[in-house]
Amino acid sequence: MGSGWTFADLDPDQLALVIETERNLDTDIVMVYRSGSQRWADVERIAAEGLSPVELEATQLERLQGMERQIGAVAVAYKRVA
Repeated sequence: MGSGWTFADLDPDQLALVIETERNLDTDIVMVYRSGSQRWADVERIAAEGLSPVELEATQLERLQGMERQIGAVAVAYKRVA
């Protein structure tokens, strides 16, 4: 098992599913991660980019978790903050 989180390498169908999920959740971006040997996903850098995790309602969380199961990865929904 890896020691960090990397951005998931998605095929075109998986990427289309992520984009559809972004629209359905009304978020700015959904980032998808997988466990890896390197820590590429830097929370501080994401915050510096003006992104903040979104608190999802139960139905939105179910939708996000369904997408996670389909692509076999972990996803986080973000909104841009001013």
